Amino acid sequence: MLTDKDAMTFIGKVEEPFKSLPHLPKGIVEFLVKIAPWFALLGAILSLFMGPLWGLVTVLSLFTLNPMAALLILIAGLLTLVNAVLLFMAFTPLKNHEMKGWVYIFWSEVISIVSSILAVFNGGPSGAVGSIIGILIGLYILFEMKSFYSGNPAKK
Repeated sequence: MLTDKDAMTFIGKVEEPFKSLPHLPKGIVEFLVKIAPWFALLGAILSLFMGPLWGLVTVLSLFTLNPMAALLILIAGLLTLVNAVLLFMAFTPLKNHEMKGWVYIFWSEVISIVSSILAVFNGGPSGAVGSIIGILIGLYILFEMKSFYSGNPAKK
């Protein structure tokens, strides 16, 4: 599902506005590609710790008598655990420069976008500008790296 034709079409549409931006120097992108698997692994490990922590925060937020905040925090915790799974799944394919690993990182970024949107709803618009800038930078770097990965991501 994450690597099927419809998913790849969606990724292509998201990529379109980034194609006309100036490109990073090749050496920098090669370095990013080299360290990407290790950042994915680190992110996965940290996400595994954060997911249960979000669960604890959810329980504590119930004492505020704000069920919407508790629900948003619970969803954020679940998204963090899904993100951890995606990052673990991306590690080996990223090491092997397989497109499938890059696609998993893309969907991890999409989950981060959803989490950022939830955070804005939970905490107000104060962090919205920073979130938008972070999302755009993350997608820019991700699309800069894409050409270094090969293969059909739909293959099992």
